[in-house]
Amino acid sequence: MAVSAAAQQSIGELYATDASVKGSVILAGSGTSVLSGSSIQAGAQSATLKLDRGGNVLVCEGTKLAVTSSRTGRELLFSLNTGNLELNYPLGTEADTLLTPDLRLVLPGPGTVHVAVRVTAQGDTCVQSLPWNVSAITISESMGDATYQVKPDETVVFQRGHLNDAVHSQQNCGCPRSTPVEVAKAPTTPAATLPPQKTAPPTDVAAARPAPPDQHLAMEAPFVFHGEDPASDLGPHIALLRLENKRVVQLEPVVLPPPIQAKKQPPKQPATQEAKKQPHGFFSKLGTFFASIFH
Repeated sequence: MAVSAAAQQSIGELYATDASVKGSVILAGSGTSVLSGSSIQAGAQSATLKLDRGGNVLVCEGTKLAVTSSRTGRELLFSLNTGNLELNYPLGTEADTLLTPDLRLVLPGPGTVHVAVRVTAQGDTCVQSLPWNVSAITISESMGDATYQVKPDETVVFQRGHLNDAVHSQQNCGCPRSTPVEVAKAPTTPAATLPPQKTAPPTDVAAARPAPPDQHLAMEAPFVFHGEDPASDLGPHIALLRLENKRVVQLEPVVLPPPIQAKKQPPKQPATQEAKKQPHGFFSKLGTFFASIFH
């Protein structure tokens, strides 16, 4: 008798953009509810299976994973042929099991299961205990009785799926990590450290030397203008002389125009020297006038 979908155990809800599910599912508002016995095929992006009991399973891109639960739903059985996956969930006293074509992995509780597994087409199986994993992973061969334990913070690669060919490694066994693209920047070299450039010597130094640019000098300063000294007072000079014959002679002053100044004035000399050099001044003419009267 076929078991109806309502009677099957729900595993969790699947969140993915391009994943496909083969088996029994129930469409929900937030995601797709995956039932026991279904298989998940991730596309170009990883798919996340959020478990109903807590935690999640990350199915890496291109990986196909089958999930089956026990009748109580406390234990899960995972089946992986090739690909990568990451398990991250709390577990009680029970234990989950992961099957590969060559190995059987037992994930015991209680504690947090944080494990990454990768299986290649050649059978190489990489088991990585991630930072939050608290229990050792017990591994055995499908056709033998030998066992191997991967301790916390340990990564082991079983070549061709054989326990005897176990090799410790530092590689990542989970989903491939995208490497950010960095743009190289040329370092800025100070001008002082640049090597001298070799140039051919110019044949004509004047032609090789660039013409200096037009330079304009602007300045601000007070400007003081000194004019010529003002001309002497040319007002009338009247002299009254008392003669022996008691005649009063009124003299009319003679006003002479100022001398024409040359562009470059000689330094001024003392007044005494100027008086000696100018015998034909006003008083000289006055003496000539008196001489003409008494003769």
